[in-house]
Amino acid sequence: MKKENSSTAFLDILRWCAAAMVVLFHVVSGVTSILSAEMTPNERAVYYTLKALMTAGVPIFLMISGALLLNPEKEISGKKILSHYLKRILLALLLFGTVFSVMELAVTEGSFSPAMIWRGFLNTLSGKSWAHLWYLYELAGLYLATPLLRAAVKHFGRQLLKYSLVLGFLFASIIPFAEQLTGFDLGFIYPFSRIYLLYYVFGYYLLKYVKIQPRISAAAAVITVGILIADMAFLKLFRVSYDSPLIVLLAASLFLTASGRRPHISWMSRHRNLCFGIYLVHPVFLNLFYKFFQITPLDLGYVGIPVFWAGAFLLSCLGSWIMQKIPLLKKYVV
Repeated sequence: MKKENSSTAFLDILRWCAAAMVVLFHVVSGVTSILSAEMTPNERAVYYTLKALMTAGVPIFLMISGALLLNPEKEISGKKILSHYLKRILLALLLFGTVFSVMELAVTEGSFSPAMIWRGFLNTLSGKSWAHLWYLYELAGLYLATPLLRAAVKHFGRQLLKYSLVLGFLFASIIPFAEQLTGFDLGFIYPFSRIYLLYYVFGYYLLKYVKIQPRISAAAAVITVGILIADMAFLKLFRVSYDSPLIVLLAASLFLTASGRRPHISWMSRHRNLCFGIYLVHPVFLNLFYKFFQITPLDLGYVGIPVFWAGAFLLSCLGSWIMQKIPLLKKYVV
């Protein structure tokens, strides 16, 4: 068991890196979404560039999940996927989604009433809670499909799996990218063209079949970062989102760079469960500063970005650690 954990310890480092990227993404996107008109051109370039680079955080999370859950050599029954993994995600979504929705209702209406709890619950069911929870809705769907996906990757073999990933990359990333550049929409439809499904399966494929020198994948990541910086700061040719080919390349390069190393079990591995809690609660602290105290990184100049990122990340770590100390939350949710 120790050997197995040690061989995938790099995934825990990646998980912490992805959590840090997601927090920074929301630090800068929170500013661009509410204060874009007040930003100088240089501030706008810096914030949107960081937002583009940090977009790879969620894809890395999905690749980690796929690498762990789609491995046919790992004994995970369909029942366990549904009764453990899926249940945990749904409970987290319904609990935190309802709480966040009620908080939003109370602030908007200037008061609280017990009826808001039911309204918040209904808002969560219909996807109208805080925006960052979209990931949990997506992950729940992927978990539902995981028993089927596990059976597929077990019998596909490398070539057929590669074929399916190439098709997925073509229709989920390359074609939308080309349509955005040219303005010409292609009429052909591929039924499995979901970029999140691509990342999920891609994580397993990269871990299982792709072996590359870390320095090569690191160089690919650096080049991709350079292209993104040049485009966001000067060229402004590309629309950066989860389906962007550049984000696919950056996430894959970072994944391969980490997988090329075999670190020992560390603090990051022993406390990897904190990352989920960090993802859940970090917007609480950002909303507190941005909306309640009306303080943003712009008030501190460029140094405000690392200050707000470090503050939100550390407070979220503390919040996640506290949740781990609550027996019911630790057992069923986080």
